[in-house]
Amino acid sequence: MAIVTYAYYTQTYMGETVAETDFPRLEARAERIINQITHGRTANFAALPAVFQEPVKTAICAQIEYYALMGEDVAVTGEISNGWTVGRVHVNGSAKASAVGAASMVCPAAYAALEQTGLLNPQIPTLGEPWEAPWPWGVR
Repeated sequence: MAIVTYAYYTQTYMGETVAETDFPRLEARAERIINQITHGRTANFAALPAVFQEPVKTAICAQIEYYALMGEDVAVTGEISNGWTVGRVHVNGSAKASAVGAASMVCPAAYAALEQTGLLNPQIPTLGEPWEAPWPWGVR
């Protein structure tokens, strides 16, 4: 089950317009990225402390919005294949995307949302009991 619903994205987060039919795919993709940068700590969202749940939802919404603004191809590869328009700016042909798109698949706002939670900490504790998750809100 998705962590972020379309209603939450449109009514609470109030992100860029995303077609409701595209939302499940974008949400799943954003959720995977957030789980990767948190080293699997968001895999069992329901077990996270309540204080961490809202920043995780915000990070997922920010990532969805990043896909909506940058385009999925640009956000993933950093390359612009057919050209695009944002506001009054139009870019043609096969060019490199902006430094943000080319340098990172992750939206800077997603990092900002998770920054104070400790979920981005790259240190992964070793397992205690066999198959016991090393963090208190781990996957069970």
